[in-house]
Amino acid sequence: MSPGVFLGRPDDVATIPPELYQSEVDGIHATYEGDAERGLMAGGECAQRIDSLPTVQEVVDRIMQETTEIVRNFPKHLADS
Repeated sequence: MSPGVFLGRPDDVATIPPELYQSEVDGIHATYEGDAERGLMAGGECAQRIDSLPTVQEVVDRIMQETTEIVRNFPKHLADS
């Protein structure tokens, strides 16, 4: 029942199942009423923009490489102070 926008197909109100649409309307109202149990929580809106899924090892290696470069350049920055 996920709207087409999450599947790369923009849709209009006519293509969304009515129960999904009503659920979203009810969730919006609950959010504004402060109902933490029924209110909506944003999540995943930008998931389609992710274009890189590095492994944990790749992230750690990148962090270590950047850190090493920063530390190596400390003396140059301290000399300018």
